[in-house]
Amino acid sequence: MDDEPCEVCGYRSQLGAVEKHYVIPNKVTQQAGMSESHTIKMCCNCRRELDTWYSAKVAKMVYDTMAQQFRYKTSVEMVEEYQSVFNGFVNYKKRKNKVH
Repeated sequence: MDDEPCEVCGYRSQLGAVEKHYVIPNKVTQQAGMSESHTIKMCCNCRRELDTWYSAKVAKMVYDTMAQQFRYKTSVEMVEEYQSVFNGFVNYKKRKNKVH
């Protein structure tokens, strides 16, 4: 059984609860014409929490000040958005784990 720790919170499981997950959804990297996003070992709790962060913090549109209107982000902008939100999530979890 695999007991590698979650790379976000350090949780170890012998029940297979720590699995590889894409940092940036594969669909987003494919749309940007990039190879697959790198993967990270995450427990199911961190994965659920990360999905919630993505839902709350990743915006598909941005206000274009030059055109003075909203527009959809490009695929590359979406990759950057996901990466930024992921980095914020990992930093949040590390700070939270230091407190406990």
